[in-house]
Amino acid sequence: MSYEYLLSICMMVRDEEKNLRRCLEAMRSIIQRDDVELIIVDTGSFDSTVEIARDFTDKVYFHKWGDNFSEMRNITISYAKGIYILIMDADEVLTDAELLYKYVSDEKYRSYNAFVLKIKNFSSSGGFTVLPQERIFKNDGTFCYEGAVHNQPKFKKPILNTEIYLDHYGYLFHDSELREKKFKRTAGILMKELEKNPNNAYYRFQLAKSYGAHRDKKEAHAEIIKAYELISGDIRTMQAYIYVYGTYAIICIENNEFDEAVRICREGIELRPEYLDLYYLMAGAYMKSNKPEEALSAYRRYLELVTQYDRLAISADRSVEMYYTDDKCKDTAYTYIFNELYKNREYKRCYEYSTLISDKKSKAIYSVKALLKLRDFDEVKTIYCSCGNNRSICDAVEALIENESESMTEDENKQLWASLGDGDEPYLILNQFRGADGSAREALLAKALKQIDFNSMNEYFADILIDMDKNKSAAISTLKRMKKSKIKQYIRRIYSKNHKLEEFFEQYALYESVRNDDHNGLKVFISIAYVILFIRAGEAKSSGTEITERHYSIFKRYIEKGHYYVNTLYDQERMRLYYKTLEDQEDTFFIALNYAREAFERRDVKVAIKYFKEAAKANIYMAGYMNRYKDEIFKDMTELNDVLNDQDI
Repeated sequence: MSYEYLLSICMMVRDEEKNLRRCLEAMRSIIQRDDVELIIVDTGSFDSTVEIARDFTDKVYFHKWGDNFSEMRNITISYAKGIYILIMDADEVLTDAELLYKYVSDEKYRSYNAFVLKIKNFSSSGGFTVLPQERIFKNDGTFCYEGAVHNQPKFKKPILNTEIYLDHYGYLFHDSELREKKFKRTAGILMKELEKNPNNAYYRFQLAKSYGAHRDKKEAHAEIIKAYELISGDIRTMQAYIYVYGTYAIICIENNEFDEAVRICREGIELRPEYLDLYYLMAGAYMKSNKPEEALSAYRRYLELVTQYDRLAISADRSVEMYYTDDKCKDTAYTYIFNELYKNREYKRCYEYSTLISDKKSKAIYSVKALLKLRDFDEVKTIYCSCGNNRSICDAVEALIENESESMTEDENKQLWASLGDGDEPYLILNQFRGADGSAREALLAKALKQIDFNSMNEYFADILIDMDKNKSAAISTLKRMKKSKIKQYIRRIYSKNHKLEEFFEQYALYESVRNDDHNGLKVFISIAYVILFIRAGEAKSSGTEITERHYSIFKRYIEKGHYYVNTLYDQERMRLYYKTLEDQEDTFFIALNYAREAFERRDVKVAIKYFKEAAKANIYMAGYMNRYKDEIFKDMTELNDVLNDQDI
């Protein structure tokens, strides 16, 4: 046989405008070579597939689709004039085209009739499977494909395993229309073939996979059982169809048939001990069945195998597609083992597993969890500082530290603050402040108030304001720059951390002078008053006592200042039209209560009832104060008072 080229790239396509250019661009460097030809057979595209193809080659041919993959593959091969043939699909990307060219152009490999590439099949979940597959073949005149669907190459040995990877995106299925089209085409062909030969285990297996990808769980389960039954009984047949076990276990788990999944995994492992997917699936089934020790054992064996995957004989088996070799799956195993060890307080071993996690955020979180239990605060700081500007990771680590510090002794907290008290990051300044006293503490407070944007910080940064009674003006000035919801969050924290400040806050709420046009001053006042009233209302309810005169006086100042506060925010003329749509229910409370008072002054009973009920609904935590307040302001309005009492407002 005479050859005109070293390599023929053969493709069949149809309506692949979303994929084709990406595929061909990845091979442009070798397509442009004089000894490489690109052959594209279109089977009836209605989009711009053909135009894209012609940008890369003039060898574009047209053949009508005949519901037979192998037939069409063989048509593409018939045009090839190269020594070697590379089979590609439009939804695939060759990761290193030059490496592929080196293999086919190297004379020392010329004796091989086929080359194995490693196919990474990416899924919409973000993971991928790995399938060794012959994709480069000697064009000897006899090479061809057979099988109407999931066509199989018929080639001669010997075969060379290569380090060439090919990324396959055909299983992403972000396009629901394309997914449906592919399912109908593939499943339709399989069903036709099974009508001719219902005992074809391979086609049963592929139909089960098609149903699974289409999310038809019950149908997938029924078909995989048929495939399994067709191969059962003969050890050699079962070993030849070992891939059925992996898919069977996946489908069982999808259908919540966990005991069945375990049984199938165990049977498959007996046939092929290196089949690491079965250990991963078995661990998942055990976990779902609340059998942690069994899951732990299975995950450990899975990790032993997956970490040496490239050295396993099964990694070169083209019949077995591995689903669980990616970092995400390994991290799942590592974190499960970590959590089981953590429950048993084996913190040193926990830390060892945490260092193996690939995901940066998960690695930081799990490492810090273990290190905090080990009280290795210096290493905690190292991890925290390595997070850089990743706020998501920093927040997660800070939250772990704050939570664990609650269970530490005073001496341990001092050690923690000392380790985390060196640097200009806000959280490090916070811990410096916590561990300081005297003039050093005062200097750190001034530094923090100047450098930290408290409005964007978590609630534990309120600890910097824990001594606000000693420097009220600076603290109030800081609070004025914050959102109302953040102020309340901070005041609650301070209130719970320093009970000596209770009197300070109540004195502030009772006697602090705030101008009625000072928006930020009013905002701080009502936030502090709200926290006091909320806490005292809860205490009164739990103890079965009445609201005290002191706290009722704070409530009246709260609604008085609240009235002025909303007047600084909203258009008075239009407020009545939109106040019920406000996201801040406290603002709705102030506005509705003001309208209720106005209606009372007009002696408009119906309207007064309406607004008072709206106010009560908008601020349910003030119910105890509101019951007393209605008795006071509506005492001369018997009709209204009776209605409100009947409705327990």
